[in-house]
Parts: sequence; C-alpha cells; structure tokens
Amino acid sequence: MLAFPGLLAPSSARGVIAVQPLDTLAQPAATELIRQIQASQTLRAIRINADPSASDCTGKPYVAAARLASTVIHGDVGWTFDIGLVLVDCAGWSVDEFHENAVLPHPPTDVDAGKLGMSLSLRLNTWMHMRPAFSSALLRSGLAYDPATKKPTYFYTLFKTDDGNMRAFVRPGGPAYVAGLRTNDVVEKLDGKYWWEYGTYQTEQRAYDGRPHVFEVMRGTSRIIVRLGAPYSPS
Repeated sequence: MLAFPGLLAPSSARGVIAVQPLDTLAQPAATELIRQIQASQTLRAIRINADPSASDCTGKPYVAAARLASTVIHGDVGWTFDIGLVLVDCAGWSVDEFHENAVLPHPPTDVDAGKLGMSLSLRLNTWMHMRPAFSSALLRSGLAYDPATKKPTYFYTLFKTDDGNMRAFVRPGGPAYVAGLRTNDVVEKLDGKYWWEYGTYQTEQRAYDGRPHVFEVMRGTSRIIVRLGAPYSPS
C-alpha cells in the first residue's frame, strides 16, 4: 500500500458518503439523500462542492461520493424529470450509476426532486445489499475494488474522443497515476507502436491486461514517456 500514497481514504473517513448536487434541481434531491443516509445510523453523509477526481484520497473526509444531476424534457405528455446518481470512490473512480424519473403534468418542483432523492436512496441501499463485499470494501477504504476478483489493476482506462484521439482517464493515487499517467493525456504509442497499429479494441485489451506497459503520450505540447510499475493487487 505504501507504494501508492493517496490510494486509500483515511480511517476517519470510513462510512462517510459525500453528496454533490451538480445543478439547482439536484439540490433538494441531495438534501433528501443526505437525510436518508443519516437515518441509516450506519453511515454518515456530507455535502461537497469539489470534483472528487481532482485529487487523490489523501485527507479526504469521505470514502465515496454520490454526484447528482437532473434532466428535464418538456414533451407532449408533460415534463419528463430525471435525476441521475453517479457513485464514485474517494478519488472519482466510477463505481455505478442509478437513475430515477417521473413524468409530471407541471414543471418539476423541489418537492418532486425530493421524492426522486428518496427513490435514489433506496436504489443505493439496494445496491449495497446486492454487492456486500464490494460495497463493504468501498465504504471501509475508499477504493472501488472487488476483493473477490483478486485481479491486479492499474486504475486507468482509455477512451476515444470525437477528435479521433485515444485518451487516458486515470484515478488519482492509483498505480498508473504514480507512474506518471494523467487524465486527458493523448496516447500516441503503446509499447513502442502507434495505438492504431493494434486497432482500438486490441489496444484497450492489451492496456487492461494488468501487466506493465510503456506509454508515449502528449500532454499539451510535451511528449512524455510513462512506464507502468507494479499494479495494485490485494494482499
């Protein structure tokens, strides 16, 4: 663990879920979600403003964050109102996503948003009961990792953007981050070959095999070589 500072949340954060409303209508849903989490008596909830993925878990007062955003569509049958909850770990690594929605005869109000917040709390509670080992590990340490898999991982992923580039999304504090890889780095080469020489699917398969790889990336105008070291693997 010492090889990856910032990988885990401090022990004082155990059982604390941060709630982050991302827009006005998500605010009352967040308030209700916090109320329901506090009522569980086994977890605590706090409200945050900062993006969890902006830093690693060092000093974080929470092990996981629930980020809420609303969508409203006015159609022929009324207003379709949706609130999504994206659950991430203490460094912003995606865990799961839930949505609750309603079709209303009027523009959505704070009361409507609160009802969806309650529904989302039930979804979150159900998820924890359906995945007890995974959720327990997350709420204990802040790391979104299923201990049953025992699969080595570097905590990064690659994705294609509209400009045709292959970019990285990297969990702060994880092995790929410690090695020097950063979110939004443009991946030019993998193990000395341009990624398109492998093909998109083959590049991603190769990158996720849990073994050390060498990346040549562009970060702004700088060309950087990143050599992965040892992956995270549960003891």
